[in-house]
Amino acid sequence: MANTYLFQRQNLTGEYLRGAPVSVTTVAGTANTVAHGLPATPRVVIYIPQNGNGNWFETQPADSINLYITVGAGGPTAFTAIGDY
Repeated sequence: MANTYLFQRQNLTGEYLRGAPVSVTTVAGTANTVAHGLPATPRVVIYIPQNGNGNWFETQPADSINLYITVGAGGPTAFTAIGDY
């Protein structure tokens, strides 16, 4: 999956950060591992649910390959995630 970054900004230490969208499809009621395809480990991931209204949470911080999200019963099955790397 090729990701195109949406924006680039410079933080207070002079480091440039990029934000890229990742489409996430999850299975409700389970822990989900989703490959993000970003070129680096995201420092921050913002999840935007696209449907459903149940509980969900990040199971563990993202690593260099995957996002980890757990969705409760009736929770969202589609997200847009913005990975800031």
